[in-house]
Amino acid sequence: MIRIFHEYEELCRTAAEYIVTIGKRCIGKQGTFDLVLSGGKTPAECYRILAGRHQHEQKLWSNTHVYWSDERCVPPTDPESNYYMAKTTLLDFVNIPPEQIHRIPGESPDPQAAANQYDAKFPLSVDLLLLGIGQEGHTASIFPFSPVITETKRHVVYVEAPVKPQKRITITPLVIANAVEVLVLVSGENKAHAMEQVFTEFGNVQETPARLIRKAVWFVDKPAAKRIAKHISVVQSMISR
Repeated sequence: MIRIFHEYEELCRTAAEYIVTIGKRCIGKQGTFDLVLSGGKTPAECYRILAGRHQHEQKLWSNTHVYWSDERCVPPTDPESNYYMAKTTLLDFVNIPPEQIHRIPGESPDPQAAANQYDAKFPLSVDLLLLGIGQEGHTASIFPFSPVITETKRHVVYVEAPVKPQKRITITPLVIANAVEVLVLVSGENKAHAMEQVFTEFGNVQETPARLIRKAVWFVDKPAAKRIAKHISVVQSMISR
């Protein structure tokens, strides 16, 4: 499903409500909620809304376990760190028990070992996986033509990206395939070409890894969606008014 929003702020408000709804449903059903956070700039406002409007959802936060879809190999206080972004926009403001915040140790001197350790603790199936896409069609730190695209055994691996910082730890397609829910947030005209490559009939996963998440729930603002109208007849498209 693709849902198109006129404004980024509205996209983020709706995404925050969606996350809360899924979380409460999971806790009501099984007692816990496994949430995988995405890095990058797009989800930051969504995290701020969760930390503001939904800060006092005590039952939700006290039963939430947080993981990450990928991390740059930098210290947790580095502005490039996905953990740091989530910490300063969300985690510092909601009452998630510290032992339920499972960050990727990007500062490890041995990122391969760190990836293996995170792989060992990562859930076999997460309740909600948040993702975004890059201008060239990557998602998490799965970049075009990366060997990670064909990984079928491990949930988390060490990779070297074609952009800085190059050393990263990322989830694999196995996590995407096993996730109960996947929500993709996309904003900005600079993502319009990548969106077209995801939904055109003639694209491929090697060139555009974000095609791995075509069947997810997509929240997209109008600038990012401007080139996909002719490609989305096979999915539900709703214009938010």
